[in-house]
Amino acid sequence: MPPTVRIILIQALPQTQLDSPENVDRAVALLERCRGQEADLVCFPEYFPFSGDAALAQAARELRAYVAAGLVEESRGRRYNTSTLFDREGKLVGRQRKCTLGNLERKGFGVTPGCGFQVMDTDFGRLGLAVCIDFWGQPGAAQQLTDQGADLVVNPSIFPILRGHWPQGALVRAFDNYLPVVGVNTSSFVAEIAGRHYPMYGGNSFAIQPPGPEDGAELSRLVRNWDDLQDWFILKSGDSEQILTIELDLAGPRFWRHVIWERFGIQR
Repeated sequence: MPPTVRIILIQALPQTQLDSPENVDRAVALLERCRGQEADLVCFPEYFPFSGDAALAQAARELRAYVAAGLVEESRGRRYNTSTLFDREGKLVGRQRKCTLGNLERKGFGVTPGCGFQVMDTDFGRLGLAVCIDFWGQPGAAQQLTDQGADLVVNPSIFPILRGHWPQGALVRAFDNYLPVVGVNTSSFVAEIAGRHYPMYGGNSFAIQPPGPEDGAELSRLVRNWDDLQDWFILKSGDSEQILTIELDLAGPRFWRHVIWERFGIQR
């Protein structure tokens, strides 16, 4: 596996109605703008583009990149809020269903909670996809994914509240598991859900990179100077529609994870 991964975060501006077919067209247009960037992984936010499996699969195949998208899955008469992953050939790798659902999405979209978390194998490492509050709001998803060997977690989200808390919650999970994390939000917009309008607070998409020091002596120097870990954020966005590119080191955190756990007495 390569030591680093090149990731594109697409902080998309959705239509007012999240299930609008125009969001699929917008997603394809945004993916077209990623051509030539040699991305390994392209990530969309939660509930974007809502539908469009076939179009996204084709775009992933043309880009030769993995694509993670916020799609609503219809299965056996139920709906699930998922982050769905397509591989470089446009094949479906898997769907991570959101487990912790707020009243707004239950009532507005009729979705059902999922159960459990499973890493997905890629050619750059083992990927965890945890949707919104499943990751930053509680420890279970990050623990399960890390214990399954995740090298990276992508946290697609959307925010009517708590956008400012999101990066800090994700930073706690990144430290607990010594794990690179990226979070992708929509840009700011007003969503119409079940006939009512809700401001969605966009932006703050981020990338968190735990250090991968050269040796134990460098690790010791780093640890002695750790305070609030804000320098682990190597990317933070504004609140408008943006395409953000970042490279993350997966090999370093993978190598040092158990050393960090032992040093801090973290029991796993």
